Amino acid sequence: MPCPCCQPPDIDGIESFFDASRAQTEVDAYLRAGLDARSARLIEHLLNNAGGPLSLLDIGGGVGSVHYELLRREIAASAVAVEASSAYIEAARSIGRELGLDDRVNYLHADFALSADAVDPADAVILDRVICCYPLLEDLLSAAADKAGRFLALSYPRAKWWVFITFKLFNLYLRLKRCNFRTYLHSHSDVHAIAARKGLEPVHADTQGLWQITVFARA
Repeated sequence: MPCPCCQPPDIDGIESFFDASRAQTEVDAYLRAGLDARSARLIEHLLNNAGGPLSLLDIGGGVGSVHYELLRREIAASAVAVEASSAYIEAARSIGRELGLDDRVNYLHADFALSADAVDPADAVILDRVICCYPLLEDLLSAAADKAGRFLALSYPRAKWWVFITFKLFNLYLRLKRCNFRTYLHSHSDVHAIAARKGLEPVHADTQGLWQITVFARA
């Protein structure tokens, strides 16, 4: 039997875990309080250094809080969001309607690593808590880096022992709940190596709780 880490993720598992109830909770939180601390730190470098309006590709964009925040602040002119959960796409569209920005975002329901050819390059590519949901780092991150005209901004689990234990316990919980979704801890050196191979160099780093934040830019 092939190793699960060598296979694309179970999209049904993603659909069942990132369901309508979870999506609505995130919608309510964003409309009530704005971006959470991790996402705010993720876009900080773009806010301060991007210059004119960007085209944006938000991979695994969830309910759209990051791309809508960049649109609201006029850092982004338009966005394409690729998301594997149909419930999260519907939730993101509801935020767009609430903010009057729904006509500036195009959504694609897909596994980005398998559908990258259908997506145009963008000035900035965002993956906020995404690579930890995908077993095939090389496939996903290489495809994302290829689309990044200027910036590639990521948040992913920190390389700390207590983060490792937290994620292992969470996967055990998912297994006990008979949920097919799993999380993955990828090597930070592999992340940087893939970016470097694609002509991107780190220009900003930060942390927030469990999360490492890194922004790469075209050399």
